[in-house]
Amino acid sequence: MSRLILALALSAMGFPQDMAPGAAPAAPKLEFKAPALGDRAEIRIESTFELDVESTSIQEPDAKISKQLSFVRTQEFSQVVQELQNGAVKSHRITCSTAKLQRSGTNLAPVTETSEIEGQIFVVTRGEKGRSVRLDNGDSAPVDADGLGAWEEVAKLLPTGEAKEGATWKVDAAGLAGLISVPDLPTPTGSFDVKIEKMAEGQALLVFTGTLEGKTVKGFDTKVTIADGRLVFDIAKGRPVSFTVAGSLEATKEINQKVAKANELRQVDEKVGQVAVKSRKLEVKVEFR
Repeated sequence: MSRLILALALSAMGFPQDMAPGAAPAAPKLEFKAPALGDRAEIRIESTFELDVESTSIQEPDAKISKQLSFVRTQEFSQVVQELQNGAVKSHRITCSTAKLQRSGTNLAPVTETSEIEGQIFVVTRGEKGRSVRLDNGDSAPVDADGLGAWEEVAKLLPTGEAKEGATWKVDAAGLAGLISVPDLPTPTGSFDVKIEKMAEGQALLVFTGTLEGKTVKGFDTKVTIADGRLVFDIAKGRPVSFTVAGSLEATKEINQKVAKANELRQVDEKVGQVAVKSRKLEVKVEFR
């Protein structure tokens, strides 16, 4: 009876029962806001890869060739929602205002190059087969444009239920390959362990670790380990603020050549060497405005 009286009293006062004095507020959900045509976002990406590359030959195993390479990439984009389908974004129109790559390494003086995607406009479309990128006139996009729009995949790091500090879950890392600047892994595997580290001042800090593995389109067996991943998410705006990762990369590729087999009228591939790549530094930072 006392519960009924309390419910009637709260109803008369115009307050729902879950807002009664002393009731704990409902935990917020971390989710992207519903998109609208014309929604705009500015994205800046900075990545640093410092690599040790070693080539070996089976015929001369002691004659190793080693070199160091460094790649520092800076990119800036403007993104606009161009088409919606069933309440979700079907396509974005993305303009690249800056795309610079600084290369340096063993016997290679620092040089800064401008990518062919700078100054170009692209359309990124999502469908059943995933994300596709083309120039706005319909032509095929350059290789440097393969990762455009991958930053929207940060949504896959978010929890599906209520968000509480300390909550943990796993996500499939495959959809995040392009976001970590490894867009040429066609069928990656791996998972990330995600945790809500902190929720304060309208933002949530998610941390994650894990691995991503696969074979690149150039034939390198690649493993990326994320030792420190962080996503800052604006709860009210329903959009990411920043995304950073630090970790390591290891990749190997066998070098083969065609050789003729004795007494056979055919040639076969035979391993003659190997190329091994190991990172000294791998960092990616994405800022959203």
